[in-house]
Amino acid sequence: MRAFTERIKLVASLLVFGGAMAWVIIGHFGWLAMAGATSDKGALAASLDKTTVKLGDTVWLSLRYRLPDGAALQTPPKIGGIKGLEIIDQAVDPGRIRIKLFVDRLKSWQSDPLTLSFTDKDGVLQTLTADPVSLTVSSVLGEKPAEARLRPIQDIIPTTGFWRSYWLLTSILAGLVLALTGAYLWYRIRRNRNVKIEVIEPPHLIAKKALEALEKRRIFEKGQVKAFYFIFSEILRRYLESIRNFPAVEYTTEEIARHMHSDNDRKLLALLRQADLVKFAEIVPTPAGKEQDVQQGLSYIYDTGPVSEDQERPDIPGQLSGGRL
Repeated sequence: MRAFTERIKLVASLLVFGGAMAWVIIGHFGWLAMAGATSDKGALAASLDKTTVKLGDTVWLSLRYRLPDGAALQTPPKIGGIKGLEIIDQAVDPGRIRIKLFVDRLKSWQSDPLTLSFTDKDGVLQTLTADPVSLTVSSVLGEKPAEARLRPIQDIIPTTGFWRSYWLLTSILAGLVLALTGAYLWYRIRRNRNVKIEVIEPPHLIAKKALEALEKRRIFEKGQVKAFYFIFSEILRRYLESIRNFPAVEYTTEEIARHMHSDNDRKLLALLRQADLVKFAEIVPTPAGKEQDVQQGLSYIYDTGPVSEDQERPDIPGQLSGGRL
């Protein structure tokens, strides 16, 4: 009787083991069948290296893709669905595209459905689609900003100090320093009667001369299109920095846009964005488009610089709205 029971247990164990193996085999071959069914269509998956960031952080968006047989990506890859964040870097590898995004907003962010365009083996443009991704932007004051306590950088300065306690001595020393300084300056003036006065040119003349010198170098006509637009954009940014008192040379174009308040400045923004397309997006303008961009830059300098009675406005075709390619 005991031997019969042991045999029944053995048979039951074999049945359970055999059933488990059958499920594994069926699941494996079922997955292979599904993968084979979708392999001709390709696939796209999107992910972020972190989902919670703070203002000013950077985040990497990773797009893993599988193209159908014989298909190829566009050059450069055309990716859709990313809006609201600035793209500052991009790396393309086989089967993977990584995009570095700069977080310059206080509110949380969500992309549109992400798309990646490619041409199939017949040369027809197709698109892969992935689900949207999202970021949570946390406050720099912590999880509860309303309860945060801001502390001063320095301790409170006492109102009575050394100089106030000895004001008479302080006044005497200050008067002595002023007297010695005046005597020194008088001596220098008497000694150097023929002092050469350095004339500092106003910003609008400096910018106009820089544009004229750039044109004379003819680097655009020699095929150095990007170099021309890098110098052209820097001249306009330096002029904007000198008249608007913010570091336009160091700012990105979108950061400059936040400081644009006048109509003339907003028109210049279109010209700076046009230069960015040439510098970073492989767009090559025609010689006529380049000439129009230069004339529009001169128009902005004329409109924002001081105007004298004998100064005539240059004959510039069109309005300041960015160069034509």
